[in-house]
Amino acid sequence: MFLLSKIIAKEWFKALIGSIVVLFILITVGDIVNGFLRSYSAKRVFIEYFLKMPDLMGKMLPISSLLATLFSINKLKGHSELIAILSGGYSALKIYSLVLICSLSIGAVQFLNLGFLLPKANQIKRVQFEKSRKNESRYLARSKVGRGGLLWYKSDDYFASFKAYDRTNKALKNVTFYFYSPEGKTTSIYKAQSASFIRDYKWQFENLKVLQFLDKENFPKYKSIKKLLVTLKEEPTDFGQFESDITTLGFFSLFNFISRLRDTGINSSEYEIMLYEKVSLSLICIIFSLFPLVGVFSPNRRSGSFGKSVTLALVFTIMFWLVYSSVIAMGNNGTIPPLLATMGIPIIFILYILFTIKQKSKL
Repeated sequence: MFLLSKIIAKEWFKALIGSIVVLFILITVGDIVNGFLRSYSAKRVFIEYFLKMPDLMGKMLPISSLLATLFSINKLKGHSELIAILSGGYSALKIYSLVLICSLSIGAVQFLNLGFLLPKANQIKRVQFEKSRKNESRYLARSKVGRGGLLWYKSDDYFASFKAYDRTNKALKNVTFYFYSPEGKTTSIYKAQSASFIRDYKWQFENLKVLQFLDKENFPKYKSIKKLLVTLKEEPTDFGQFESDITTLGFFSLFNFISRLRDTGINSSEYEIMLYEKVSLSLICIIFSLFPLVGVFSPNRRSGSFGKSVTLALVFTIMFWLVYSSVIAMGNNGTIPPLLATMGIPIIFILYILFTIKQKSKL
């Protein structure tokens, strides 16, 4: 039985590597040619290409898993090896179990890629290409979510930190402003529960605590203000840019960020979908590996056309991504819960695979 398992696993991994190489070449040629057509320098074309690779791999691995199973099963059929394997007492259920074990390795690679490698690539990409000179001088640590969970930035005459930005209501949560003089001395500290944008750089601070005259020789003055209109040098678009840095957070950092975000009362659905997608796309690699295995119940090489199988696999892939993307969009809009948006479709296909195994096993 070990020898039979070795034959099946070897064919599956050979088909997987072949699929990845072919897709890799196709994507590489298209992406690099597109970069040169946009008149980018060779250095920028190749840097951007390598930084895109984790995202491209995230899309490639599920398709490669599907093709790996499809090609390996059809090759075993073509040489009548599948019939021999099944005749030797190796059941179809064991083949499912073996491919499941093989696909778990691809699921793990996908999780590491999306959960950790992709955020790192986004971080490097942002530093290299997306920061303007204005923002480089203003923002200090938008993407560094430390133990306190605060995002820091610098303006001309103050430092500021905030826990989260509510894009819907254009409001900062748990904000602290440290104003300083031209000499670099701290003059006052503003700490508020929230700061909402009104108009023309005007922000309304609520439940504000102010500590003034810190640069004077006298004792600082403290006062509490219910509401205060403060003129800042930033608009909502400036604060909204921190959301692009959320894509630079690793899986566990993103999980901690969402946990802290819930404490502010902000709708975290988009970020939850971003988190759950890293898991669901890893699960999809496994599903795509198991889906074409229905062919093991028809081991005769004349039982089905290979070209027809490939066509059906491609149609299935396109339809799957269309449905999956639509459901994700509904989740981002708040129509359905984030967990259902990301895990609903994969779970339906898992149930379909289990149903198929049960039905075919009875025949």
